[in-house]
Amino acid sequence: MRASVTSGALTKPLDTGNGLLAASFGADGSWLSVGWVHERHGYAELSGMPPFQERWRGDPAAVRRYRAWLVEERFAFLWLEVAGEDAGERTAGVDDAGRPVWHRGGERWACDATAWAPAGRAEVVQRYVLRGAGRARTVFRLRGRLDRAAFAEITEVDPPDPLTVHTAVRLGDGGVTLDAPALPARIRVSASLDGGPPGRWTPDPAGGARFAVTGGAEVVVTVVVALEPAAGAPVRDEHAALPVVPGACPALSRITLGALRYVRGCTATAAGAILTDHRLLPLSWTRDAYYQARLLLAAGATTTVADHLRWLFSRARDPDGRWARSQLPDGRTKDRALQADQQLYPLLELADHRAATGGWPAHPETGRAGTAWGPQVEQVWRVLPRAGPDGMLASEENPADDRAGLPFLLSTQILYWHTATRLAAWAAELGVEHLELGRVADELCSAVHRRFTHAGPFGSQWAYEVDGTGGHRLYQDANDLPTAFAPLWGFCAATDPSWAATMRFAFSPHNPGYVAGPFGGLGSAHTPGTWSLGDAQELAVALATHDRARLADVVRRLAAVAGVDGMLPETYDPHSGRWRARHWFAWPAAVIGTLHLEHLGPGGPAA
Repeated sequence: MRASVTSGALTKPLDTGNGLLAASFGADGSWLSVGWVHERHGYAELSGMPPFQERWRGDPAAVRRYRAWLVEERFAFLWLEVAGEDAGERTAGVDDAGRPVWHRGGERWACDATAWAPAGRAEVVQRYVLRGAGRARTVFRLRGRLDRAAFAEITEVDPPDPLTVHTAVRLGDGGVTLDAPALPARIRVSASLDGGPPGRWTPDPAGGARFAVTGGAEVVVTVVVALEPAAGAPVRDEHAALPVVPGACPALSRITLGALRYVRGCTATAAGAILTDHRLLPLSWTRDAYYQARLLLAAGATTTVADHLRWLFSRARDPDGRWARSQLPDGRTKDRALQADQQLYPLLELADHRAATGGWPAHPETGRAGTAWGPQVEQVWRVLPRAGPDGMLASEENPADDRAGLPFLLSTQILYWHTATRLAAWAAELGVEHLELGRVADELCSAVHRRFTHAGPFGSQWAYEVDGTGGHRLYQDANDLPTAFAPLWGFCAATDPSWAATMRFAFSPHNPGYVAGPFGGLGSAHTPGTWSLGDAQELAVALATHDRARLADVVRRLAAVAGVDGMLPETYDPHSGRWRARHWFAWPAAVIGTLHLEHLGPGGPAA
């Protein structure tokens, strides 16, 4: 996993976490944020960011501007200043264990730093080894505020109620306490020299607090940021070590390991929620969470997935038994729009857990397994938003969180078929044979071929969405993974003419969602640019069709775009590969990591 780049080439902040806390750091090692699940407000964090103004909600330009600030070191809450630094010496990256590391230096001095989050403890640690720093003025500066996460969405439906939070800063012999009773939340920051007791912070004339470093030829400074009162959780086995990842493709191995680190540390929370990310939108979509859970299952991290399933079925549903567009990490609904595909992913995740482990997770209410899940599966199945003569699923929004143009989305029907097929294998164990899942799947497959097949530029292909009476739209979006996954799931053969024409259309200028350029590919009307999820779709197509040349091409593009920590953005520039949007986004790297583990392992084709 070890890799580093010059600080100027770092595409995103570096992150660490343990399910209790998640932290992000700038290219110089400065602390950008520490966040955690909050029982009253969903998610809270310590940062140096200005408050998100309520008048910015509903303004995509303002939201994107605020998101861009999140990566800037000028909004750090804690940083190290050393006089006489040569900024050209700065590097940042990850070590063999995937922990963030930094190197800085100047005339006759050098500094190496490492950050991590100890398992089972609500704290984050950063250790600095300073050599020759006694010759220079060396000081840590602290200036931050506690607040609820902004939840700054581009397509927000239900904004949170406004909240005003004041942070009190108290200095003591053991460190600095930041307290926000209105949340409530309290964080303690301490620093110690050479393994000694926490040292004394003093008021900073510029505001906040400062910790001066004194010493000889080498000084070790350990900074700890801890949530108070001390919170803890049982240490999951899967947090102990990364799995052995197949090495046939180094670029995909790095992405896989990076995704596993980020999901297990920063998005798979001790509360049971799996978030889309820990900074921009610390919310849970069942869609994003499913693909992260699938990665965890592929890597053997089954306990985390079992916790997530119990959270989904016990805390995250509306009273009618459905899942809204997104949930807060504490399980309450955030945005209430109905997306039909998100009703299916929890059922699919449950079936995948059964296939991966040979058993069912303990039920959240009874503690039993097996048939105890049957009534909840049936409840979800009964309230699926079926409509039209074929009983297909209708949706208010598409998987890009945009309003659906026509009610029946192709990718949702393929997912519906896949979920019915997977659950049918365990119908007897669940006690749901009367749902006739196999028959539903067969009828749905016929309906898709009948309703979605229309003329396209490369012959008969499938439409993106239809109204069931002949109205249709030809389009493919990076967010609609099931369409590209259809052969891998067994919905059709990779030689199926309609699917092949659909995918040829998707990656051509005929598709409004396609973008041309040296780094061109499948994108989305949601946010301009090439999408990493589009790369995941092309990877799936290459695997399904055994197209080695195409596989090599998409891997080369991913290798050029991926961050030093293996993570990927939502979208990047089709001409330069420069990241454009969402520096934190677990979904694309998780999908690519899953494809890598499940299809490019020992015996699979090498890229």
